[in-house]
Amino acid sequence: MASDDVSLIESIRSELLDRPGVQEAHSAESADALVIHEPWAFREWRYIDRLLADPVIGPRPHKVYTINSDDAGTGLLRGAYCCIPARRFDPQLHAAVPFFLAPNETVLAHAGRPREAPTLLASWRGNPKSNRPLRSQLLEAYANCESIKVEWTDSWLDHSAEEKLHYVQLLRSAKFALCPAGWAPASFRIFESMALGIAPVIIADEFVAPAGPDWRSFSLQVKEADLWALEPILERHVDRHEEMGALAHQAWCKYFKPSGLVAYYANALMACIGANTGSTATSEVKRWRSHRTYSGNGWTLPQRALNRIRRAMHA
Repeated sequence: MASDDVSLIESIRSELLDRPGVQEAHSAESADALVIHEPWAFREWRYIDRLLADPVIGPRPHKVYTINSDDAGTGLLRGAYCCIPARRFDPQLHAAVPFFLAPNETVLAHAGRPREAPTLLASWRGNPKSNRPLRSQLLEAYANCESIKVEWTDSWLDHSAEEKLHYVQLLRSAKFALCPAGWAPASFRIFESMALGIAPVIIADEFVAPAGPDWRSFSLQVKEADLWALEPILERHVDRHEEMGALAHQAWCKYFKPSGLVAYYANALMACIGANTGSTATSEVKRWRSHRTYSGNGWTLPQRALNRIRRAMHA
């Protein structure tokens, strides 16, 4: 049930064991919390049966906490999620965290570096396949716009060095960075723009902001339904773009800089563990099997039937 790559979990283990009051238990039964790093995967309703069949997790589901980077985390296990949608997020069970790994090392190379005065109001470059309805609308709405530049690519985390540099240059040429939802509400672009000192414009209704920063001071949340009204929305804030960009970079340095992410993840896990009072194996499985969990993940029988029809029509 856990990732084969143990580098992250071992880093967090070391961080936690350096903290007062934290000790490593010698058995699952005596432990207060069992922390696993789930591998990235698409998880459907049968995953509950797999969890319950696991010899470690099954007898003690109320003790298990996850580190999860799935594009749309199910929220089954308590713990830290990079991409849990708002409809599945419960602050008593979950913590939103930034992505641990950065796919574009060119962003970090330019983080904190001064830039020339931006000439564009906003920019975006990405793959529309990850969210055709929203991202296709973005491309259509601003294809011929002079102040907002949008570009599409077929690449998917396999960008060439030239593409990575072009992406950074495009971000740095604008006053705001458009961050539409992809497979998940959260995207690398939100944190990349913060690193580069550019105010992110989050166009993702289900986005759950990681705790810490004052997001309202440096970012804009635009409803997906208001995508076509981006220009007037951004123009109302354009006089503050420099201040917002500076605050975005400060927040990134304080909370999301790579050197501090292990501690951030450890804090998130400890908060989830501390919030768990009175849970039992029976109550945890009842939550997993609840209508709220099933409907929130699209697992009810009517939802599954509708998904089959949609896939058949698409095929």
